[in-house]
Amino acid sequence: MAEDTAKADACKEYQSSLEDLTFNSKPHINNLTILAEENLKYSLEIVKLIEAQITKAPASEKLPVMYLMDSIVKNVGGSYISLFAQNLSPIFSSVFEKVDESTRKSLFKLRSTWDDMFQLTKLYAVDVKVNKLDPAWPIKPLPPNVNSSSIHVNPKFLNRSVSITGISPLT
Repeated sequence: MAEDTAKADACKEYQSSLEDLTFNSKPHINNLTILAEENLKYSLEIVKLIEAQITKAPASEKLPVMYLMDSIVKNVGGSYISLFAQNLSPIFSSVFEKVDESTRKSLFKLRSTWDDMFQLTKLYAVDVKVNKLDPAWPIKPLPPNVNSSSIHVNPKFLNRSVSITGISPLT
């Protein structure tokens, strides 16, 4: 029961501070990043709060919350990376769709810093989705060694299957 109270208190404190992030304030973003690190065991709840804030914030207040997400991913990392990655494409494209051209340029700069933070397949999905909204948005191709499908076949299995049928494998 005490754990539930601690979680509720942490989330309430985070939500309250998050609602005050209405403009790009480095000190405020740093404080929220520190709070996210201190409450790592509530990372799922914090990510949900941040995603909800991105969704409900007016267009002029979305970029600072995106910067917060970026700060947490880069400075805290851990479970936050995989949690933010889950909805990265719909969240990012939703923000992109609602903001002005200047903010879109800032989003492009932000996205350009994520190649080492998120899986390339996740970033590719972001690029494809945003490109549908703005054909000028570049789609960074996946490296040849990154397969976007989730099917993995053992070549030894294929060779064995071919041998069983009496057809000689192509070599």
